[in-house]
Amino acid sequence: MKFFLTLLCLLPFAIFADAAAPLEIRDEIRWPEFLARHDLVWENLPSAWHEGAFIGNGLLGAMIYRRDDEALRLDVGRSDVGWRGNRIAIGRFELVPGEKIRRGQMRLDLWNAEARGSINGKLSWRAFTHAEQLINAVEVEGTPSFVFIHEPVVDARKFYKKEPIPQKDRQPDPRFDSADGVSWCAQSFQEGGGYVVAWGQRDQPNGRRMFVWTVDYDEAAAPVPSRAAERVQRALAQGMETLAASHRAWWHAWWPKSFLSVPDTRLESFYWIQMYKLGSATRADRPAIDLMGPWFRTTPWPRIWWNLNIQLTYWPVYAANRLDIGESLTRMLDRGVSNLVLNVPAEMQSDSAGIGRTSWYDCRGQAGRELGNLTWALHNYWLQYRYSGNETMLREQLFPLLKRAATYLIRHLKPGDDGRLHFPDDISPEYPQTAPDTNYNLALLRWALTTLIATDARLKLNDPASPRWRETLSLLAPCPVDDKTGYMIGRGVPLTQSHRHFSHLLMFYPLHLEDPDSPSARPLLEKSLDHWIHFEGALQGYSFTGASAMSSWLRRRGPNVELLGQFLDRFVKPNTMYLEAGPVIETPLAGAAAVHEIVLQSWSIEPFGTRIRPFPAVPDVWRDATIHNMLAEGAFLVSAARREGRTRWVRVTSLAGNPCRVETGLEGPVAASGARPFAVTTEPDSNGRMITTVDLRKGESVLLYPVQQPPSRDDLAVAAVAPQPDRLNWFGSRKTPPIKARTDGSFVLEATTAALHGEKFVINRRGQTPNIGGWMKEDGWISWNVRIEKPTTFRVRLVYATPRDTTKLRLALEKDGEPIACADVTLPKTGSYETFRETDAGTLVVGTAGDCLFTVRSGDGRAPLVNIERVDLSPARQ
Repeated sequence: MKFFLTLLCLLPFAIFADAAAPLEIRDEIRWPEFLARHDLVWENLPSAWHEGAFIGNGLLGAMIYRRDDEALRLDVGRSDVGWRGNRIAIGRFELVPGEKIRRGQMRLDLWNAEARGSINGKLSWRAFTHAEQLINAVEVEGTPSFVFIHEPVVDARKFYKKEPIPQKDRQPDPRFDSADGVSWCAQSFQEGGGYVVAWGQRDQPNGRRMFVWTVDYDEAAAPVPSRAAERVQRALAQGMETLAASHRAWWHAWWPKSFLSVPDTRLESFYWIQMYKLGSATRADRPAIDLMGPWFRTTPWPRIWWNLNIQLTYWPVYAANRLDIGESLTRMLDRGVSNLVLNVPAEMQSDSAGIGRTSWYDCRGQAGRELGNLTWALHNYWLQYRYSGNETMLREQLFPLLKRAATYLIRHLKPGDDGRLHFPDDISPEYPQTAPDTNYNLALLRWALTTLIATDARLKLNDPASPRWRETLSLLAPCPVDDKTGYMIGRGVPLTQSHRHFSHLLMFYPLHLEDPDSPSARPLLEKSLDHWIHFEGALQGYSFTGASAMSSWLRRRGPNVELLGQFLDRFVKPNTMYLEAGPVIETPLAGAAAVHEIVLQSWSIEPFGTRIRPFPAVPDVWRDATIHNMLAEGAFLVSAARREGRTRWVRVTSLAGNPCRVETGLEGPVAASGARPFAVTTEPDSNGRMITTVDLRKGESVLLYPVQQPPSRDDLAVAAVAPQPDRLNWFGSRKTPPIKARTDGSFVLEATTAALHGEKFVINRRGQTPNIGGWMKEDGWISWNVRIEKPTTFRVRLVYATPRDTTKLRLALEKDGEPIACADVTLPKTGSYETFRETDAGTLVVGTAGDCLFTVRSGDGRAPLVNIERVDLSPARQ
């Protein structure tokens, strides 16, 4: 009997929906309340770009933070303002209260896309970049001055490197003027073009003052102040409330396009701030997102980077059902076709296209090494098609350009003695050693050829190049593999040093040329992932987002979330921005995409295959989760609810009529409910995964549920899961709960519990022990919240590493912003950043009790250049 039941479960079975009234889910998402728990909140005004509140509308933007104790600064940004193909600084406005800033608070209201705050308890303000109009608006209660500070036009990379600016590169001085209540600053460029910043103010009926500014830009012609001034005048005439109403209407329509809620409230907050970031960074008809969006900051990277950055930037738009954001990339590629052709050598321009490592928005960037860059960007274009189902886009835009990109790669192949086609020596992005047959190039060409062949068949194009594609694919060299390390960088070059880029693993993620569910492919994928991500040293934030996504594809429930936890702990800044030498916006956005891989996957080994997987990699500790109107490949809207550790129902809506196949995760036989009876068949795939197929037509919706336990009315509610109270509003000011003393009265202050106040800080790992590194600036500092139960004299011991002969630090316990105990310590060198030593760091006499801040700062005004693993505070023996 037992054998019979087992066999029965493995056989395909079909269930038809009955004619009863269809089950309907209910949208009970309380958006204002839900997003309020994720607002960025600052108890004290931030003092740096990577800590500030950011507002934007896809072209204009501002970053808001404090300048010393004197002013609230609003850095002015416009994404397309550039000189010689590089982004440039424009300037900043300052709100000057007329007295020293002693205290202040700030909140970034996600639902209304508005920053607001107060200074010294009596000057309140709010600011937004209008969602549709090209203006920024600030309203102030009080009488501060509002001034513009212009930034000279200089080469961003030279400025970053502190190189002298030659006279020939110096631009004309800006021209300041005003008329009819509007002031402006006009900046012309030597070669033509320029920009205008215009601003004005008016008193409001409510007694508050309204400030408006804009930036107008012309790439070729001289700047026209009147155009910018008219924009300011129109906005001032509308008034703050009218502007706010239309601004909020756009955002209130933007948010509900999709929904996701998980029980890790910090991760959930991070995710929704990335959705806000996307909506602020670009729009379908505005510039593609480079490394900064509309929030310029000093950087060595003032352009678009094509060997990872732009691809990762756009990954979260697809499953999040925000394809309008993705259009900014596809439209840029469409406009840039002629330059993509000109980027390749003249003898290849008849049939090829490519791009180098960097370009401006015109896609002009000489192709050379890193042959696969354009092909990788076109994988994003492919995802835009797969999630939208837009066959016209596939036929008329993507297919012709992908042909050219693939041909460019094919032209570099040479036959080898083994009868295979091989790539010459090339760069695998970010790896210091070149190699022939890089996995980067091989995987991208294999994907392009497979996709072209499948598209040619789907669209019945009978393309004359199809036989060549098939022959090339059959002869293409296999991806180089090493028995010990897995996938190699390239032929003869295994991964032997820490490498932040996963360029050698693209065949796994995101190209899914290898099936992580397959028993034959999985061991190699696991070996390759583990070898790469456990090789500490050069890993950066996007290493962990990529490893998390791969872990989710391998269904490593738990490790996938732990990797994202490390990413948030070690790399993400207080406002969720990310910095290395300069801003790199793609890394946190790739983190949002990694969250998608936990709750919804839809990749398929076949180019046009469909496989919807709700909650495929949710860890067991996530008992509840909700997704609503997320997108899946094949153009499906997907909603699902997980309650008490089980998937209760899955709803799928077909937008394009593609075959509907769902790995539901439901227990037992699956039933369907909808507007008509559906044929529902469930059977195992080649890997033993149970796949439910529904005869779903374009425009129809079906709700799938377990036959043995139909969802209750409460189950059918789409709502947020319960939050973790101690993780609400996690971002903004760092939320570090007070550390309590051990039973003996001592404190152990570890790297992962510190608040890091500085743009370069990261959490490194020495084996399994974290340490604080990247202390490269003199004004950076570190703090821990500690709860002192009674007046105590503490002995301080410090575990550190430094290659510098001597490093001076000042240690202090502070209460209400004032030091109550201090100690200066001079640290001798340990030999390197990896050689740690424990040392006595003096005594702190604390005469009070309560919550205090233990701080570590530079003791001599120099960048400390020290890594700190731990600080111990122990009661001194009497």
